Amino acid sequence: MAKLNVFSYHRVKLGSRARSWLAVGVIFTFFTISAGLLVYLLHDMDWTMFRQVGLLYLALILLLSALSTGFYALSVYILVRISGHKTTFVKSYLVLTTSLSANYVTPIKAGIPLRIYLYKHFMDIPIATGTALIAVETMVGILTPAVIAVAGIALIFPSMGLVIPTALISILVVGLLIVLRVRVENLQLYLARFPFLSFVARFIGFVERVQWALRQLPVAKILQVVLLVAVMLGLHSMRLWLVLSILGFRVSPLALLAVLTISLTAGNLSMIPMGLGVRDASFTLLLTQLGIPSEIALAAAVIQRLFSPGWPLLLGLISANILGVSELVKRSDGRSVTQ
Repeated sequence: MAKLNVFSYHRVKLGSRARSWLAVGVIFTFFTISAGLLVYLLHDMDWTMFRQVGLLYLALILLLSALSTGFYALSVYILVRISGHKTTFVKSYLVLTTSLSANYVTPIKAGIPLRIYLYKHFMDIPIATGTALIAVETMVGILTPAVIAVAGIALIFPSMGLVIPTALISILVVGLLIVLRVRVENLQLYLARFPFLSFVARFIGFVERVQWALRQLPVAKILQVVLLVAVMLGLHSMRLWLVLSILGFRVSPLALLAVLTISLTAGNLSMIPMGLGVRDASFTLLLTQLGIPSEIALAAAVIQRLFSPGWPLLLGLISANILGVSELVKRSDGRSVTQ
């Protein structure tokens, strides 16, 4: 039995070491490519100012990024707790960052089903409830920047018009009301004519459980999550302000908040994963309208894009290793007990 325990321990240790080296390789490759791209874009720049304040600004940028991730994890923690399930902030952080890394390394939002699975596996949250929590988080993540974008367009970019973001907000609100108010069981008579009736019945039952879970969430607590998302967007605008300051340009943080939220809303409207292309083009265009030279605006867009997936990807790979190793150890302990 002792030999089996030693063998299991070494197998877990080797597996965790392989996962760690894989994570290090992915991180190193990502940041090497990113650094090469930045050097190419910014090779003609005067780096005197950066050399003078670089370490302080870099520390502040990392601090703002860490705070933003902390607030995001706190919002997930609040949603899980108000759903009636127990968790810890650390566990919420690990599950969140692991799922975010899956979003950024796959062409589709693979992090969404992964998060639902992790909710079920590590927090004993039913799949329907996990789906409801993800739906609320997604809705808040889309609506909050859209509302701020409307205010930004009205105050800073009035020439853009308010039709598109207002239409997005209206569609999301109407969709939310339909999801909450429409009784799926009332559609059974119509859906009964469809083939695969047993599958349709199971799907209706699942949707009913998701609706029930949504209705149980207190509105006041969801508003706390909205506030946390707004704070996160403010931290992102301050980070962008620091980046532009390093590059030698000072722009109002409120104007940068408008730029960020408008570009995020444009990316969400495009339905393209991570808003690739659309978000970056609108971000660059809006910065140029604030008087930023096009090459600086492009460099800021690249840096912003690197931070958006790069920081969560880095944290997520580490979190995935922690969750994976803990699961391997748990399974190894379980085998040891049975043997």
